[in-house]
Parts: sequence; C-alpha cells; structure tokens
Amino acid sequence: MPTTVTAVFQDGVLKPTRKLKLRPNEKVKLQIVRQGQAPPAADLGPLAGAFPELAAVTDKDVAAAKRVWKQGLAGQVRDLAKRKRSR
Repeated sequence: MPTTVTAVFQDGVLKPTRKLKLRPNEKVKLQIVRQGQAPPAADLGPLAGAFPELAAVTDKDVAAAKRVWKQGLAGQVRDLAKRKRSR
C-alpha cells in the first residue's frame, strides 16, 4: 500500500521528516511532488495496474473531458425539453 511521506532535500539527500518502516537496503519507488502542488492526476492507486493507459491522463485532459461531458449533458437536456414541448 502506498505511503505518503514528507521529506526535506538537504546536502543532495532526501531526508524523511518521520521514521519509515523499511528494511535495510529495501528499494522503494519515489514520486516527487513539491509542497503546495497538487499530485498529478495519474495517481490512481490500485487502478494504475488495471488501467495503465490512465497514467498518461493529465489534469488538463480531465478538465477538457468535463467540459465536453457538460456540453453533451446540456444538449440532452435541451432535446428533452423540446420533445416535452412538442407533445
């Protein structure tokens, strides 16, 4: 299970701000996100393995998809209103 840890970069080394439960010489995978920045949209947790193509989706892609979805939904609402009026 992924763990989020805050670290400080000092003297060329990342130093966690709390003790980590890791074995000596255990390899881990790091994702660097600067403090104050939102994590990338690709942080899909368990879905990342099931849908690896989603890792390439950006926040900009998600925003564009939301706009398209809202436009499509608005069009459907207009169509339903027209059908109701024509009855």
